[in-house]
Amino acid sequence: MDFYLDEENCYQRLLHDWLHYGSLIIAVDFDDTIYDFHKLGRSYNDVINLLKRWKPYAKIIIWTSHTEDEFPAIQEYCDSIGLEIDGINTDAIPNVKGRKMYANVYVDDHAGLPSTYRMLYRLIENIENGFKK
Repeated sequence: MDFYLDEENCYQRLLHDWLHYGSLIIAVDFDDTIYDFHKLGRSYNDVINLLKRWKPYAKIIIWTSHTEDEFPAIQEYCDSIGLEIDGINTDAIPNVKGRKMYANVYVDDHAGLPSTYRMLYRLIENIENGFKK
């Protein structure tokens, strides 16, 4: 099996990054990850509440295909749900070059959201329960 197909190896990398840097960068897709884009009445409260728990320990960047003219509405939505974000489609680390936004983890409904949620939940539980760096 490829190394990062094992969820435990992915978790250990997140743990290593948090221990090494004292923080994570979490890139969060907007539509259908924290916002009901299709207006189907779906809840995203579990993901939103997990991200709120991470805020003291991470930079949270919205990672979206929306255009810049929509960023104020995205910011307004995040403010309305009490989710403090550090930017939209921006790098949290200066001097990163290239098109891919750097993050330790990507939270996206199209890219393994259940596994990512489990790993972030497990790690924040450990941190909040006194896990020391």
